[in-house]
Amino acid sequence: MQKIKSKINKTFIYQFESFFHLKSINDVIRVDFDDDKFVSKSLVFILNSSSEFIEIINFNSRPSVVPSIYFDEDLKYKYLITNTVSLKTILSDTSYDKKIKVVYSISDKLNEILEKSKLEYSHNNYFTYLYDFIENRNAETYGFSFFVNFNYKSFDIIIFNNDEFIFFNSFNVNDENEFLYYLFFVLKNYEGSNKKDKITFLGKFERFENYYNIASKYSEIDFIGYNNNSSESHESPFFSIINENYIRD
Repeated sequence: MQKIKSKINKTFIYQFESFFHLKSINDVIRVDFDDDKFVSKSLVFILNSSSEFIEIINFNSRPSVVPSIYFDEDLKYKYLITNTVSLKTILSDTSYDKKIKVVYSISDKLNEILEKSKLEYSHNNYFTYLYDFIENRNAETYGFSFFVNFNYKSFDIIIFNNDEFIFFNSFNVNDENEFLYYLFFVLKNYEGSNKKDKITFLGKFERFENYYNIASKYSEIDFIGYNNNSSESHESPFFSIINENYIRD
């Protein structure tokens, strides 16, 4: 992916269900929503980072992906009703290539921070970043392309066919065997062949080494991006790589 140099000093907020990470060019902290000082702690961090803009990346909602040509703004609630328990504020992102809409629900708990910071901000779903990153690198490929992104106790699988996006889903897993079961269940349904198809992992991280090893016994594997620093503690560690393009001046 081409490096994107930004002149705007951003603070990123990676929002999960019960906590969030704040990350600036110099530091990163975790804040829990059950901490009664989460607003003040966040504001101190943001002010010390000299931020000009806050970018919120939402992991707290499993999104629905809708082809742009079929998307209806009035149906956003119905797009999510089958995969999200709590529906409050519903937003949608548009992919960089304009082909898909990513529909998701956000938490309202961050509003106080955003209002008090008096900074401009944006919301995006994490899948939008993954799609844009893969689509940018996946041009002019032929046949099926299988991509896997690891999160804490879950993984995402994204499939393209002849450079066209066709599938996305997330699976909760507790160990390597559960991962292997869901992975090859999906690949089989999309006519994946162990001999000719390759699974590309987004990032390579030591804590998932056993998962890479077991997948390599049944299929060719490859990696996009390497990172061995402390950002591996992030619940979706590939974002320590993907947003390197955006967080640096």
